Amino acid sequence: MIDFIRWRPPQVNWLKLNTDGACKGGNIAGCGGIIRGSDGEWIGGFAKFIYECSAFAAELWGVLEGLRYVRRMGYTAVELNVDCVSVEKTIKEGVTDSRLGRELVNKIRRLLEMDWNVVVSHSYREANQCADALANIACSFDYNLKIYETCSTQIRHLLIADSMGIATPRLISL
Repeated sequence: MIDFIRWRPPQVNWLKLNTDGACKGGNIAGCGGIIRGSDGEWIGGFAKFIYECSAFAAELWGVLEGLRYVRRMGYTAVELNVDCVSVEKTIKEGVTDSRLGRELVNKIRRLLEMDWNVVVSHSYREANQCADALANIACSFDYNLKIYETCSTQIRHLLIADSMGIATPRLISL
């Protein structure tokens, strides 16, 4: 079956945090994320160079940094979207095999237990292109973390496509 996938805004009075991780040759990793309001408007973004780790750990770093960022901004109602089903499952169940993964998941779960509403869900990568682009950009950084108060020109076209509701076809197995 073919489905058309697009970024969907959060409900009114909530914000959406999309995060992603990337791992390049030699295990050079980065993560990124984007925060948008219910009209699809830019609220913030980030990209972080992680040095070396697995793609799975980079995904978890993205979630952790994204939640920290949203928390610092003072928001209390967050839809968190990740494009990795195993990351969603690991966050919800709190179980992973690697030591680094366990440390990251524990930090994420402590954040989730605070006094705010965070709904964690999976979204296909076609609906997560802005976060994916920021994670890939972070892999080339020579510094740790960059906060984007306004949309980077490198991803503006993706943000506009999301705001316009442009969908991408995806073959989904039943």
